[in-house]
Amino acid sequence: MAYNPPVFKTADAGGKASTFGGLRTDGNRIAMTGVVGNFMQTQDETGTPITSPVTVNTTTTLLVPDNAAQITIASVTNAVQVSEDSTQTAYFALPAGVPWTFDCANLEAIYLKTGSSTVVSFAFNMI
Repeated sequence: MAYNPPVFKTADAGGKASTFGGLRTDGNRIAMTGVVGNFMQTQDETGTPITSPVTVNTTTTLLVPDNAAQITIASVTNAVQVSEDSTQTAYFALPAGVPWTFDCANLEAIYLKTGSSTVVSFAFNMI
């Protein structure tokens, strides 16, 4: 399988993304130079939201909410592969029991994959 580059949010997709200096902007259109979350959210942006914790049997796709800056993921029983690549050719192998925070402000989706069923907890850091 070939690497499939991620799809980035665009201004056409709800007007939330910004290319001003390569930084995300806040509600006042001021570039954010650091990540300071206002609240956490434990569900993704799909029509029927996937809520945390979620059981991942093979592959699960989380759609990143418009105002999400980061996501923290922790797998309970088995390692999970976390990727921006829908084919999972390139991924970060997250061991069980280890929470990890990933930047996701400009991503449309995050892909989770595991070799056997595992429960995965996640929370988006919202701005």
